[in-house]
This record gives sequence, C-alpha cells and structure tokens, in this order.
Amino acid sequence: MSAAHYFDGRSARLYVVDLSAGDGAIHLRGEATRSYSTAGTRLAEPFEHAPTVLYFEDGTHAELQDPAMRQVVAAALGYRKPWVVRWQEHTAAALVALALLVALILAAWHWGVPAAAERLSNQVPPQADQALGQHALSLLERQGMLQPSRLSDDRIAALGAILQRVQPAAPRIPLRLRVASAPRLGANALAFPDGTIVLTDEMVRLVMGKNNDLDARAAAALAGVLAHEVAHVEERHSVRAITRSSLTAALSATLFGDFSAVAAGLPAVLTNTEYSRANEQAADDYAARTLRARGIPTAPLADLFEHLDRNDDKMPKFFRQAMSYAATHPDGDARSRRLRQGEPEQVD
Repeated sequence: MSAAHYFDGRSARLYVVDLSAGDGAIHLRGEATRSYSTAGTRLAEPFEHAPTVLYFEDGTHAELQDPAMRQVVAAALGYRKPWVVRWQEHTAAALVALALLVALILAAWHWGVPAAAERLSNQVPPQADQALGQHALSLLERQGMLQPSRLSDDRIAALGAILQRVQPAAPRIPLRLRVASAPRLGANALAFPDGTIVLTDEMVRLVMGKNNDLDARAAAALAGVLAHEVAHVEERHSVRAITRSSLTAALSATLFGDFSAVAAGLPAVLTNTEYSRANEQAADDYAARTLRARGIPTAPLADLFEHLDRNDDKMPKFFRQAMSYAATHPDGDARSRRLRQGEPEQVD
C-alpha cells in the first residue's frame, strides 16, 4: 500500500488515498474509495523521477509518488515496456536508431525536398509569375535600388536588339529589357519571374570598358549575360527557389524551431544557396548553348566572369575560393572554365 493522489476527471480536486493492488484489482481507500479491475487499468509510460500514473476505465486517474510502487503496480497489471523503450535502453540500438534518423533527414533534405519542390512549383499558375515579378520590381524601386538609366536611347535600343538575338523564338512568357542605373547593385543583371530582365548601367559600362564602345566583343559578353538571365525566366528558377525555400524553412523550423530561430534558419539558407548555385550553373549552360547556336563566341563572357571574380572584393583569392561554396553564384574561375570547355559539365 502506498499514498497516492486521485483525480475524478470532473473537477480539479485532489483526493489523497492509499493505493494497493491485489485480487486482480487496484484498490483506493481514503478521501475516495474505489476498486478498479486491472484489465481495465492502463499504466502510463514510466519516466525516471516522475510520478507513476494509472488511468482507469471510467476516465479517472491516480498518481503514485513512491518509486518502489511502480514495480508492484506494473507486475499486477502485467505491464511490459514498449519495444521503443527497450530499444532506447540499449546503447548500441540507440546509436543505430540515431544514425538511421540522421540518414533519413539527410536523404529527405537532399532528395525529398527538391523533388517535392519541383512538383509543387509545377502546380504554381503562370499568373503567379506576374505577381511575383511586379512585387519584386516595385520593392526595388521603393528602396531606391533601381533608378532611370543614364545611357543614351540609342545605346538602350542596341541592348534591346542583343536581347532579341538571344531570346527563344517563342519564349515561355514575353520578355522585356529594362536598363537601369543601380549604384547599390553595381555591375549586375537580374531576371524577374514576369519576364523582366534588368541590366544595370554599371554592367554595360564595365563590359564596354574605358573606350565606352559597344564593339563586337562587348556585344558578345552582354549577349551571354542576357542569355543567362533568359534561362532563369524560361526555367522558372525564381518560382522553384521560392517553393524550395518554403519547404526547407518549414522542415528546419520543425526540426530546430524550438531550439533557436537561428538554427532553424541556417539549414534553409545553406540548402537554398546550393540550389541557387545549381540554377546559376544551369543558366550558364543555357547561355553557352544559345551563344554557340547563334554563332556568338563564349570567350568574352568567360573573360567577364573572370574579371568580375577578380574585382568582386579585396579578399585574397584563396579565401574567395573557399567562400565561393557559400556564395549564390559559382566561383568566377570555375564558370569561366566551363564556358571555355566544349560542353558544360554536369551539375551534381
């Protein structure tokens, strides 16, 4: 017999009782007097240093504080630990389970999330591309990132002609070029889901060089840049990235959300960085195929990648190469080598 706390399931009142087991029943005596068949009594999964809890068939329950009574009650009920609990009590089995769990999470992250994101992105209606693109453009404008171009109308028209030359005969959605001054973005080009391709004045001036001449070599480099951005639009890379970002954020929050917001966000950031690098490589491959099909040399684009990589920042080259694995775009030297090869290598 041992002291226990009994709850009738109808109020918050605690009844102090003496609990005993015998004759196929659990007996309560004290502020409440009850007897319950052991066949209808359930023992909650025991936890070390926690009360022993008995659930009765009428919805009531009792809590035992005496650890010694746990074995007595368990024997009376014929309780046997679940296989999960027994497995956890064996170190080797627990380690195997942990290894399997880690493998399952990594497999889901590496194969499951991308496959699910691909399927979901295919279900996103084309109208969403327009909304996403317009929202992103308006956001950049409100932040002052995009300003009216300072290039001449003739220069902008020439750039539009270059886009016409590298775009597909029947693009997935209409493409339009927007040339803008963007000091905060620097030499850059951006593709938006609605078909807008932004080319910054800074990129055009960088390619033309000190002579400010849109010669054949500069035109070839810009053709490669624009073909690269066309690939992002044609392959809906933005929609795929957003879909995957949502899935990885949800998964990381599920796994780590209670631990730390930073820990929850970091896996999503790292995973989607890798995905973006894969998209960039795919866009490079598309640009290389397009340039070759149009009879445009790829060497000027390769030179541009190398130039951008050398002037990206003042960090030592070995450090930039190490950091390139966490960068959105692949390393410039690597991109250049791929363009100079006959056929682009496969993306892992």
